[in-house]
Amino acid sequence: MKTLKLLLLFLSLTGTVFAQHVANEEMSNIVQNDAEKVAIVNDDNIETIIRQRPKRIDKHEFRVGVGSYSLAADLFLDGFGDTDYYRSFRDQMLDAETYLTDRRFVGTYSLSYTYHSRRWFQYGGTVWFGAVTQSRHDSLTDRKIEQLNEYVVGVMPTVRFVYMYRDNVQLYSSLSLGLVVGSGASFLWADATLFGCTFGRKLFGFAEIGTGVGGWGRVGIGYRFDSSKKGKK
Repeated sequence: MKTLKLLLLFLSLTGTVFAQHVANEEMSNIVQNDAEKVAIVNDDNIETIIRQRPKRIDKHEFRVGVGSYSLAADLFLDGFGDTDYYRSFRDQMLDAETYLTDRRFVGTYSLSYTYHSRRWFQYGGTVWFGAVTQSRHDSLTDRKIEQLNEYVVGVMPTVRFVYMYRDNVQLYSSLSLGLVVGSGASFLWADATLFGCTFGRKLFGFAEIGTGVGGWGRVGIGYRFDSSKKGKK
């Protein structure tokens, strides 16, 4: 009888320990699974936040560039082909005793500011400057007598349409219209970027194909920034 009681007590204790061990394993599995689920949920939340967080747009942009020769620049710098048929006797004598060097184009330079209103729409202003140089020399001594330079300056509001916006690459076209002064005359003139590309984020380079005062081809560098408090965080 005592042996039977001891056997029943042993089985009872063994079952209790085994049940406790099984319960602990189940609890551990549940905790681990829950932890994995929480981690997964946390990862999903982070990914969701990252996906849903709007990308910051740098609102302000400055550029400096240089452009090639163009028909518009040639018209302004050459005085629209105006020829003086009533030159004085002194001018005619100067032509006989002197000669002019070839006209040399020194480039069309631009400085612009642009505000990024939307990803696809930007506006601002551009200042253009172009020049050609030429000098008059004595025919006998080859001494330079006079420096003859022509300048063109333009101030134009600009709108830009971006049809591909990425963090490091943008493709766009733009249109400018404003006042251009050159060769003693002023005119309302336009400039257009037919195709433009920027590469870089904050500090970037750009290349354009266009028509107008800026030249057929333009290259340069620029800088984008955001002055708002949200952009600095």
